[in-house]
Amino acid sequence: MIRAVLDTALRSHAAGTALVAHSGPGTAEVAARAAEGSAGRVLDLDANGWGTGEQAAREVGLVVLVAATPVDLRRVVPEAEGLRAAEVLVAVLAAAPQAGRSLPSPPGAARWTDLIDLHVRRSPDGGCSHAFSFTDPVEVSEVVGAVARGLVGGRRDASALSAGAHDRTVADASWRHLGTPGAAVRATAFARLSVEDVPAVDERVVNPVGFTRVSKSRVGRLVSRGGRWVVEVGRSVRWRVPEDGAVTDVAVARLRDLRCVEVEWGRHSGPLAAVRAVAGLAAAGVPLIGGTAPRWADCLGDELHALLRSVRHADLGDELAREEHSIRLRRAALRSHGSYARWRRSVSGVLAEPVVSVVLCTRRPEMVAFALRQVARQRGVEVEVVLALHGFGPDAPGVRAALAAFRRSGHAAVVLEAEPDAVFGSVLNGAIARASGPLVAKMDDDDWYGPDHLADLVLARRYSGADLVGCATEFHHLQGPDLTVRRLVPSERFAPHVTGAALLTDRAVLEEVGGVRSRRSGIDAGLLGDVARVGGSIYRTHGLGCVIRRRTQGHTWHEPAGYFLKDPQRHWPGWRPSALMEPEPGDAPGGYGTTTTQRSDR
Repeated sequence: MIRAVLDTALRSHAAGTALVAHSGPGTAEVAARAAEGSAGRVLDLDANGWGTGEQAAREVGLVVLVAATPVDLRRVVPEAEGLRAAEVLVAVLAAAPQAGRSLPSPPGAARWTDLIDLHVRRSPDGGCSHAFSFTDPVEVSEVVGAVARGLVGGRRDASALSAGAHDRTVADASWRHLGTPGAAVRATAFARLSVEDVPAVDERVVNPVGFTRVSKSRVGRLVSRGGRWVVEVGRSVRWRVPEDGAVTDVAVARLRDLRCVEVEWGRHSGPLAAVRAVAGLAAAGVPLIGGTAPRWADCLGDELHALLRSVRHADLGDELAREEHSIRLRRAALRSHGSYARWRRSVSGVLAEPVVSVVLCTRRPEMVAFALRQVARQRGVEVEVVLALHGFGPDAPGVRAALAAFRRSGHAAVVLEAEPDAVFGSVLNGAIARASGPLVAKMDDDDWYGPDHLADLVLARRYSGADLVGCATEFHHLQGPDLTVRRLVPSERFAPHVTGAALLTDRAVLEEVGGVRSRRSGIDAGLLGDVARVGGSIYRTHGLGCVIRRRTQGHTWHEPAGYFLKDPQRHWPGWRPSALMEPEPGDAPGGYGTTTTQRSDR
């Protein structure tokens, strides 16, 4: 495919010289073959970058970039800024598991008014190519960056803050923390290193997207063989870890079907490479287990080491336990080793908590205290609540006391009083208008939320690049039959629907769609539809941090209990949320406490 793409590019632009650059394992020979007969030169980006001075300034008519994976492509984007512009540019990826979202995302359509032709091609072996032709030269970094953004989807890049003037600066800075090939092997083998010495994980590519709940019984082993780290499954090598330990989306895709990967630390073979591989696999949500690590692996971080030792292979035979372990691992890895977290710490020395405004509308004074407790227990975010009292005021029984307790916990609260006959959508818009945070989340007054619920939504927004994120509607407590039900809704994917009880988006997105629809019902579905219509993307993360309360009456969505007992699912008698909920005994339905009942499958 590469040879054919290059031949077409040369025929369309015969004048000038060609520059063929390559990045990632196995691309050197491919690039050399592609450059044959093109009167151009070949650049090894892993070894030398794009070059400086006269080499970078030389006039070229055609630039071809051959990258092994999207990780390798994204890594070289910032360095391309010193390269001269070209009229014909071709970007080829040898492997790209998620290349279905491969249309380039330019920084501004007005800057590409001179685009003559664009071809996006997929190859049978999973690679893809992007070929551009312009009437006038265009900056190489601009085009390569557009391809890199398009490969991961979403309108925002990896570490861009919510709407603001610093988005591009943040994205560029975070890209520069991804490390360069060979960085790990250049380190002193047994030096005492910190977490910051481990090259950051590019969470827009190496992330939980595509996590599979169902796995085979096979277990992989990360071991050192002949001076090289590999993942073995049985007697075969499933993945040969690069010398620098970098994890790619291609490698993660090869390991998704495994129940877990056991880390056998050993005592040699490039310690930093091993740590970097473990951090990347954990960030992708690959379930990892392992024993006590040697001192040279301290730079992985205490939390990740503790998580690796916290479970055994036998524990992960249960799908729910396996997913809970995966979620804990990805949280810890992305907080310690993600490019966004690394950039934030490099700027301020600490990872500042994101500010989230929770809009909470209720018609029930008796639920205010419960709802505010669900917001107050959130961690990993700085939270405020905008409480819309629909049809009653703060003098209603228990409301003032609940607000006082919430504020004593160190959180801000804004109260909005709405008339009883006000349309629900209008009340919600009034609450949104009073929110001060750059991110706005919606929570319901009667549902249960785990302490990491909002932090998980923020994390999913970051690694997915989506405009709106939400939870899969998985766990329900049915009041009538007194059952906890888990419906097996696919998660960790882009989807048109998420639960209305757990939404998070940017203030800018809400302004773009004109807020929620001013009607009495169907508010959540209307918002999801409006985001999609303006070209926004919706991402569905896991549903283990939220339990929907299903009473026998009083819902806008009318479905009998039997609806939740059909289709593939699991159920338990009484109150049995995911362990990630860390439920408070006083908030359990019907006074059941947090006693774990016998699990059963249906």
